[in-house]
Parts: sequence; structure tokens; C-alpha cells
Amino acid sequence: MSEQKAHDTMRAAVLVGPNQIEMREVAVPPMGPGLIEIAVKACGVCGSDVHMWNNGKGGLAADMSDFIMGHEFAGEVTNPGDSDFQVGDRVVFWANLYCGKCDMCRAGQEQLCRYVNGEKYIGFVTDGALAERYVGKAMNAYKLPDNVSYIAAGLIDPLMVAYHAVKQSSLKLHGTALVVGTGPIGYLMGHLLKKAGASYVALSYVSEKRLPFARSTGDFDAYFDGNDLDRAKLMYEATDGGFDVVFEAVGSADTIATALDAVKPGGEIVAVGNPPGPIPIDINRIVLRDVRLIGSVSCTRVEFTETIALIAAGTIDTEKYATDVMSLDQLQHAFERLTSDTDPALKVVIQP
Repeated sequence: MSEQKAHDTMRAAVLVGPNQIEMREVAVPPMGPGLIEIAVKACGVCGSDVHMWNNGKGGLAADMSDFIMGHEFAGEVTNPGDSDFQVGDRVVFWANLYCGKCDMCRAGQEQLCRYVNGEKYIGFVTDGALAERYVGKAMNAYKLPDNVSYIAAGLIDPLMVAYHAVKQSSLKLHGTALVVGTGPIGYLMGHLLKKAGASYVALSYVSEKRLPFARSTGDFDAYFDGNDLDRAKLMYEATDGGFDVVFEAVGSADTIATALDAVKPGGEIVAVGNPPGPIPIDINRIVLRDVRLIGSVSCTRVEFTETIALIAAGTIDTEKYATDVMSLDQLQHAFERLTSDTDPALKVVIQP
């Protein structure tokens, strides 16, 4: 490939249909005001990517086929454009396409941006970074400290979600907490809850395939089978009346029901899981027991920088949660592994 062609084109993993990734040579997106170009060094594969892979299209628009996913990414600046970045700077992107102008953004609540409306993110409504290069808004890029590896940076996004959820909660020192869900966000919340001073942190699961990894972290004091018909009784007895705070990190009717079984009267449920559509909920189990139900989405811009700082300070080692590092050519296989009933892969990070 000539030097000119190498600059104008890139290899990208293109979503061409349900459960189908195709490697293609595509044009590098053009530069413009406010944009920077990076060579992608790492991109995490998220549960939301799995949903899009299953559906064969990106984001919300029905015609977004031939789409490039990827919103958990970091890389090296190759063209800083008119920004303050320099060629060679290591950066990580925040996928939230916040406007910076609405009342929510002005109040420092960018995760609630009126334009974003909980839906407009890089790799959802615009092409993402599962490619050799990415061109996007400089305002979404943040310097990556030298002691934070690109693999670790591939998990900053799920960590920020976990971090915001724990900060949103009313958890107090020596409180009890349950995490419902065995994905990366659930495991990262377990770790943060221990750091936050919870005396008893438990995990609810429906499949045992990832339990060996959960046990290896040392973050959970107990494990409850969400399929067990006696789960409510077992959790009640283990906590002497129910959990102070329950973090629901799946987004299904069954896992919400588990959360309601687990929380104590007057306790709190933090809903983090993002279901693809409406799900039923027994509202009387909230009203008649004075249970607080709060939502938690993404994080603020300040919290994103705090998440980076947590890793840089050594407070949490996100790299250990990257159970598999694979090449861009292996992305199709990565999705097949992540949707397997038996494969224990927790988090795949792609390195183009």
C-alpha cells in the first residue's frame, strides 16, 4: 500500500448485517474544524455493541447499516487539527456527544444533555472506533496519563458507568450492597463498592460461566443464584432483612424482580441496566415498601476525568478485567464468544 493510500484509507470492521462483521478498506473520515484524528490503539467491546451486532445495524436509525461500532477507545493523535493537542499525544475519548450549551450541560450534568437524550453516542449514531483510525470532536478527547495503558483505557467507559452509579447511590460506610449482573460494569461496581466502604457486597448471577473470574477478584462476599426460587428468603436471611442498596446492571424484568426481592424496606435500587424496550415492574413493591428507585446513566464530564484519575492513581486496575485482547480481524469471533452460553470471556478489548 502506498504512503498516500495509507493516509486516505483504513481497515475497519463494518457491521453489514445481523451477526455479521466484514473487514473492509474504507476512507478515513475527513478532517474539519474542531476535529482530531487518532490512530486507534484499543477499543473495548460493550454489551451495547453486542445488541447492535445482533440487530445488524447501529444505534436508533433503521437505515444505519454498513456501520462501524466502537465507543470505548483510546489512541494516539495523528492529526490535531485546530485543537490544542499535539501529534503523538495519548488520548481517550468520552463517547457522549453532549452539546455543551443546554441547561443540563451548563449545570455540569452532561450525561443528561438535551441533545443526547440518553441515546446519542459515538459508535451508536455516528461511526465509531473499531477501525485503524478515528476522526472526531476534540472536545470529546482527554489526555491519557503515561501510566495508564491503552488496554486499561479500553475499560474507562464501563468504569465511569460504575463510578457514577456508586456515587449516585446512598450507600454508607458498613452498608450492604448487591450487584445484579455479571458483566464488566457489575464487576467494576463490586470493586468500587468495596473501596467505598461497604461491609458486605454480594453478586446475583443466572449463569455460572463467569463466576470463577468473580471469585478471583475477591470483591464479593457472597453469591446468589438468580434462578433459585428461594432467592428472596436466602438474601433476606443473609442480610438480616435485605440489602441497603441494590445495583441492577442488566435491564430485564427478571433482574428487576431480583432487585425487588433483595432490597430491604426503605432501601434503594440503582437501575443501571439499559433494556432494549419497556419492561414490566410491580410498582406496589416499591410504593408500599418505601423503596427508592433511581436511574443512573453514563457520567458527568468531571466524573469522566475522575475515572481516568482513579486508574492513574492505582486505585483500580481496569486492565485485569480485560480477560481477552484480540485483533480487529478477530472481532466477529469476539462477538461469537461474548454471546456463547459457555465461553467465560468477560471483556474483550480490540487492538487494531
